[in-house]
Amino acid sequence: MTAKTKEVTKEPTIKWGSYLRDEIVSVRPVESSGKWSTLLVKGQDKRKDPFIYNKVKRSYQVPLNDHRRGGGVKVILDDQERRFIKKYYNKYPNGMTQKEFFENELGADLNHTLPIEENFWRSDRRGRITMTKEGMTLNLNYSIDMLKYLILLSNRKLISPSYDDRMLKATYEFMIVDDNKVTSKKVEAAELKARAYTRFAEVTSNKHKMIGFIKSLGRTITVNHNEDWLKSEIINVLDESAERFLAVVDHPQYEQRIFVQEAIDAGAIKKMSDRRYVLDNGVELGELADTINYLENPDNQEVKMRITTQIELAKK
Repeated sequence: MTAKTKEVTKEPTIKWGSYLRDEIVSVRPVESSGKWSTLLVKGQDKRKDPFIYNKVKRSYQVPLNDHRRGGGVKVILDDQERRFIKKYYNKYPNGMTQKEFFENELGADLNHTLPIEENFWRSDRRGRITMTKEGMTLNLNYSIDMLKYLILLSNRKLISPSYDDRMLKATYEFMIVDDNKVTSKKVEAAELKARAYTRFAEVTSNKHKMIGFIKSLGRTITVNHNEDWLKSEIINVLDESAERFLAVVDHPQYEQRIFVQEAIDAGAIKKMSDRRYVLDNGVELGELADTINYLENPDNQEVKMRITTQIELAKK
């Protein structure tokens, strides 16, 4: 007698989700160079908080739809997508929507079409956010803070969704700031500047390298130049933008760009416009990249040798 093997049915793995985020954000007033700049007195710093007086408050609710869209409170909670929430799995074994989640968390009906006196978004204090110039901190892992976050985001004309976007609209009053992201960008900027200064030290280590850098910009060196002038010109590029400075000095065709400028100084290549280059015999080379490609082509090495000789003679 053969033993029958018992088939084991595997339970489907549930992918748990959440409508919250493990994140803390700050809500801060936008600098007064925007909408509030007219409140500043002459000579006052234009990068101060917009609320001149400490007692000034601003309140935000979910905005109303335009009458052309039927009016009523805007919908900010999704009622279609379903996620498996471990906390409510017994009650919602097929998953729950964002609206259902917040209704359970708040113990409130979040139907946006209810009459004003019954409408959470208009009558419940939890649907209104009031702030002074101090702003607030929101822990998006807490349902009430996440709801406040969503309400603020719905005020697209008044609340900037990020620090980077804060100057895009003059109407912005507050901005939502992810301090970790801002800090990361500051660290990146500092690291970029540190790398730029390292390369600056290399470029300015001798006169020959400094001349090369300025020539790579497509500039002619003045006859009466000295090392201080060279270094000052390079510092100007670095101060203007560390990113641009590195883009110049780390360009894969850095040496070739220097060669082209030296050829121009020697008269072997003529720069007819900002983009057009020709040989001294009138042969069209094209733009700077085309010119470099022409000179690097093995078939044109005799031409490059002639140009090199012209450069050497011009330096004597």
